[in-house]
Amino acid sequence: MASGFEAAINEMLTELAQQRDSMTRLQQGMASVTGSATAPKRQLSVVVDAQGEITELKFLGQSYRSMAASELSNVIISTIKEARRDARVRLAERAGDVGVAGANVGDLVDGEADWGAALTDAFTVPQSFLDLLQRPPTDLVDGIDLDTGSRRPAAGGDTPTRNQEPGDGK
Repeated sequence: MASGFEAAINEMLTELAQQRDSMTRLQQGMASVTGSATAPKRQLSVVVDAQGEITELKFLGQSYRSMAASELSNVIISTIKEARRDARVRLAERAGDVGVAGANVGDLVDGEADWGAALTDAFTVPQSFLDLLQRPPTDLVDGIDLDTGSRRPAAGGDTPTRNQEPGDGK
């Protein structure tokens, strides 16, 4: 049977493995997600990757040619923004509960979130382990009583204490 210390370590390792798997899924999701948008009057369409980088921009039809430069630039910019919003929504859907506590997936992708703070919050030590550190059990090491520093007798006979050499006679 595992001691309280071993159980706490195993619990912490399990949580860390789950967090690692979650972050791996998030990274894989980021690599495959795209967002897209089409301008309201169908002058153009835009596709972006999960980071919001434009991967495709297509002018649809010829109506964009008769637009004033400022109007065309506004349509392009607003369509790109909409495609980026779409990518964030898709990424959040794909990630689900994967990610880091207190950080919005869109903010992480956009660089708006503080990764250091988010990851510090995500990788927390379980409370049971912290409790053990405050009051460690006396049987942390096999057969050694940490309160006295001596070895407990093995099932088959006497075992020297930590401070006693075999054959010392003390």
